[in-house]
Amino acid sequence: MKTNKILVGFTLVSMVLSGSVIVNAEEVAKPTSKSDIGFTAPTEGALTLLNVADFDFGSNPISAKDEVYKNKVETTTTVQDIRGTEAGWTVQVAENGQLKADKKELENAQITLKTPTISEKSTGKANAKKDVVLNTDGSATTILDATAGLGNGVTIESFDKDAAVLEVPGETVKVAKQYETTLTWTLLDQPENN
Repeated sequence: MKTNKILVGFTLVSMVLSGSVIVNAEEVAKPTSKSDIGFTAPTEGALTLLNVADFDFGSNPISAKDEVYKNKVETTTTVQDIRGTEAGWTVQVAENGQLKADKKELENAQITLKTPTISEKSTGKANAKKDVVLNTDGSATTILDATAGLGNGVTIESFDKDAAVLEVPGETVKVAKQYETTLTWTLLDQPENN
């Protein structure tokens, strides 16, 4: 019984002593400081096409029927906008003449960019136009645009397999050779219609 009283007394003394050590601090001052950083647009490559899409419609047997050939591999067009202006931009593409094998044209053939999408890997936002028919007279057609406030960072337009097609009439005479044309991609430093 005596031991219990000593323990209780010791516990009470410990509690009193530990409580007497607690001190409430008062705020004397609360000054503030500043942290900042500035950015400037790079002198080169602030707005640029990092890469442009190639379309491969494969090697196919000659046909006397109307045919639709689809692109065989995934391909992308990538825009980088690090101007820091949020001004927006436009991408246009022109087909520089009909597909040819030497001097033989693939008459009335038509390339259509059917279902491009914006990749999830993009940090920028833009509008990918669908069902865009490329003109063989070399005139440019808008296929991708970012309105003001969008398109900052890197925007990747993806053309999955089958996203672009080449339509060739059956009545078009074909030779057993490789037909080619070139596409010219133009990046404008403002959105379309501005």
